[in-house]
Amino acid sequence: MITKGGAGLTEMIEDKIATLSDAERVVANFLLSDRQNIPFETAVSVAKKVGVSSVTVGRFCQRIGFRNFRELKAALRYDIGSEPWPSSTPRGSAGGNEGLLKRDREMTIAAISEVYQLAGTAEWNAIVSLLDSSEEVLVAGFQTERGIAEHFAHTLQYVRPGVRMADLAAGSFADILTENGRGKCVVIVEIRRYSRQAKLLAERAAAAGFTIVIVTDKFCHWAKEYTPHVLALPDESALFFATLVPMVAALTLLVQEVVLRRGDAAKPRLDLISELYQEFTGHVGQRRTRTNRDDPQASV
Repeated sequence: MITKGGAGLTEMIEDKIATLSDAERVVANFLLSDRQNIPFETAVSVAKKVGVSSVTVGRFCQRIGFRNFRELKAALRYDIGSEPWPSSTPRGSAGGNEGLLKRDREMTIAAISEVYQLAGTAEWNAIVSLLDSSEEVLVAGFQTERGIAEHFAHTLQYVRPGVRMADLAAGSFADILTENGRGKCVVIVEIRRYSRQAKLLAERAAAAGFTIVIVTDKFCHWAKEYTPHVLALPDESALFFATLVPMVAALTLLVQEVVLRRGDAAKPRLDLISELYQEFTGHVGQRRTRTNRDDPQASV
């Protein structure tokens, strides 16, 4: 059994992920991504959340040197004991729809708080640097998350050139994978149940030399096979569907960070795009922008 002094326990789990079964890897990724809430979990609750058996959770604990989940939890808490421990799973709730809404509101607030705590970490800053400095940023979203990915890509286009959405309609990602990936970044936005396309794109893009950023949930066991740049976000909800609010918040904050990094250098592009939008489309209650092409006297 390992010495449970706490130091390096997180790194130990990360180092062993590659040797675990797929089911055990799901447990490992969940523990690493949701460390602040581990004191409130049990082997049974973890098993239910990640969709494995409690036996699998116990086997995972033994594989990394602990007798059971309780022993691992104590060591993991010691390992990050200096960090705050907000709970994203409120204890108890009133019955009926009103109780569900109250619980879901509390879970959503806790999840958003977690996203804001993530902002500014080393992992977060590394992703912001890629979004800011990569030659191109190619964004791919799948299933119901495609709309969120498109919104992210469109807002990032306001800030910097070289941002585009992947062409999912073609089905082969030839618009990405026929290119040289050096200096380019592929952002994949996806949550469970994961599209087969998302994993295959990550695999092929990594092999082609692209830098990969994956924005996903805490249960994605395959993301770190292809990149260290993974934003594992909370998506638990008291309602029928998982919540996408934390993902929207995270992607919005990432664009904001790129704006701040670019500073005054972003202003000419923002002004030009705003001018073009007003000229070609415009907003309700505002007149179309008058350009030199409209005014024959402008060039005199």
